[in-house]
Amino acid sequence: MRLVAIAAAAFIAWSVTACGGGDSASQADRDKAVAAARFIYAGKASSTDLSSGPCLAESIPSLSDWAVDIAHDPRQAVDDQPANQCRSFRDGDTHHFVELTPGGRLIRAQ
Repeated sequence: MRLVAIAAAAFIAWSVTACGGGDSASQADRDKAVAAARFIYAGKASSTDLSSGPCLAESIPSLSDWAVDIAHDPRQAVDDQPANQCRSFRDGDTHHFVELTPGGRLIRAQ
């Protein structure tokens, strides 16, 4: 429950400061995307089987160029296969992603 509260607070702070941006990912956009990914994770973790590495969000509101994906912990070669990545990223609709472990730990954001 504490994780949900922390994620909610981070998402609210992110929402207040979100202002869009260009195609390149700034550090501020990356930070906002990570906060939003954690919020999305907190909302889905208890009701979604994350062991298969599902895509949690094809895009993030206010950061539509970012997707949120789950990968194995530790990462495996299968995580790099396009078929196991968010469709929006594979199709070029999003150009950035936040990758979390099934436990919600940040792997990378790029």
